[in-house]
Amino acid sequence: MEEKDLNKKDVCDCGCEHDHDHCHDEDCDCCDEAEIVELTDDNGRTLKFYHIATMDYEDKPYAFFQAAEEIEGVDPDEVVIFEVSEKDGGLLPVEDDALLDNIFNAFIEELDAEDEEA
Repeated sequence: MEEKDLNKKDVCDCGCEHDHDHCHDEDCDCCDEAEIVELTDDNGRTLKFYHIATMDYEDKPYAFFQAAEEIEGVDPDEVVIFEVSEKDGGLLPVEDDALLDNIFNAFIEELDAEDEEA
């Protein structure tokens, strides 16, 4: 995972209705359940991310992450998306920009649906 290869989209659509500097607002509980994971890039650097969701899109699982620390080239409000592959033993970058947009849009729709139910 090289920084330039990160699949990212600008979002914080957690419904907490504040400017997001990733959940540093004590009144926001959107990341209480977020798990911090360490991912290693192609250069061997360990980077910390919040695992914010995993969802299926077209019968494949995708994991959504947000930076849990300052990472050069990654905006704190960006979401990084990977395909989850048990066969290949981990996370795979989504190389197709159109597919990445579709996955991201499905993620936003799911968040909106959850907000409407609440």
